Amino acid sequence: MLTIAQVLARQLYDEGVRTAFGLPGGEIVEVVEALRQVGIDFVLVRNESSAVYMADVAARLTGNIGVAVTTLGPGAANAYAGLAHAYLDRSPVLLITAQTDPQRVGTHTHQVLDLQACFQPVTKFTAELEVASAQETIDYALSRLKAGRPGPSHLGLCSRVANSAIPIVDRKRRAPRDADLAAHATAIQDILNRSLRPVIVVGLGLEPERPYREVQALAEALGAPVIDTPKAKGALPANHPLLAGTIGLTTTDPAYTILDRADCIIAVGFDVVELVKPWSQAAPLIWIAPWENADPHLPAAHEYVGDIGALLRVLAETVKPRHDLEWGMSTVIDHRDRLAAQAQPHAAAGHVSPQEALKAIRKHTPDDIIITTDVGSHKIFTALSWPAQTPNRYFVSNGLSAMGFGVPAAIAAAYVTRQPALCITGDAGLGMVIGELSLAVEYDLPVIVVVMNDSALDLIRTAQQRRNLPVYGTTFTNPSYASIADAYGMAYHHVESVAACEAAIQSALLEPKPCLIDVQIDPSGYPTAVKT
Repeated sequence: MLTIAQVLARQLYDEGVRTAFGLPGGEIVEVVEALRQVGIDFVLVRNESSAVYMADVAARLTGNIGVAVTTLGPGAANAYAGLAHAYLDRSPVLLITAQTDPQRVGTHTHQVLDLQACFQPVTKFTAELEVASAQETIDYALSRLKAGRPGPSHLGLCSRVANSAIPIVDRKRRAPRDADLAAHATAIQDILNRSLRPVIVVGLGLEPERPYREVQALAEALGAPVIDTPKAKGALPANHPLLAGTIGLTTTDPAYTILDRADCIIAVGFDVVELVKPWSQAAPLIWIAPWENADPHLPAAHEYVGDIGALLRVLAETVKPRHDLEWGMSTVIDHRDRLAAQAQPHAAAGHVSPQEALKAIRKHTPDDIIITTDVGSHKIFTALSWPAQTPNRYFVSNGLSAMGFGVPAAIAAAYVTRQPALCITGDAGLGMVIGELSLAVEYDLPVIVVVMNDSALDLIRTAQQRRNLPVYGTTFTNPSYASIADAYGMAYHHVESVAACEAAIQSALLEPKPCLIDVQIDPSGYPTAVKT
């Protein structure tokens, strides 16, 4: 016999979970203690949504599931943004919350919320654990995390239930169903062999299978340009001659000029949740993903749901090679040359343009640096411009696009990998989660936070300017980041020039410890800025 809290902790450990992130209350301490007993570390965050962001990053890096823990009432409510992120960014995160004892409902209302009603729209499954059915409910919640398109589950329990003992039972897992590879490959080959201008689009569904080599092999066999979405950056290295760029940031991302010319689109692990405009490509679509083409359903010439890598290997070995010299590498090279020839902005005195800052940072960071970004003008620019050379090293909230993601994501990445993690954040996003910086110091993590300091919600300010409205409610006064870094015991660099930016990032990487780099940004250089 084990308590329900112990059963839950043991099953999480068996799933490969080694760290949980959270902010507990008195009603959830039994679960936290059960996690400790089985050897799952508990990272105490400063905000509940940060716990879910961190669990998301841990899941993606490890290939397992992520776990976040909060108390009931306000703690659970604070986690909502994180849970909505996990839902729209397709992340297998289990949120465990305390819950008011159902035996008290009707006579007690303090901190009482119907969490199942709250979380149902942003989870694949939500339930309150009951003693009689706890084992079955836990099994089902865990099974839903990765079944089909990944997403979060939520389990709530009160102290009485957590402390209740139930028998230990053996859990039998259903073997996955294999797709008929040969039949699918034959049908797809027929479509591809009639195509002259194929394009491959890769998305967040590449994780956790990670068929990067297979994607590259098929692209080279077809001579097909590859376009990625932000959460798939690095699947094909940025220096590969077939990588045409990234879509999903604006309605006019440069890579759309190539996608619009395609006569066949091979969508591998693709999910339109990453796009800011509806999918309207006329070319026949081949859907290859670990989940069904749904929500929304895209008109497709063929659909395959199953082992991505296995199908891509068959296709790469059997498709007819392309001999059209006007497509493939030639098209990508011309595309890159046109982008490189565009005039670069000049920053005002004492400031650095986003282009200069990003170039200086990338110049001195290793190919496999982990990078996280927050949300705002810097996110759009970085996602379009960052040359990702290594897969599964670029982290962003893109389906939900939640501000406050960047810093906790970098902390989680450094915690899981013990490698340097670079966060590029806006000053507004940093302000939302500035307390999490203490975690980087507490755990002595090599986290480098680059704050693009322009004292504004720049993307919203730009929207006002485009509509000829006054700038109102979108600017603010920042604190002294030097004082904040000193208070936390972090290294600090104030940057007003390209040379200072290069020196700062070199120094931060030389001594791997928490570091805050305060870059005075000229926002007129952002591609979304209003041009005067």
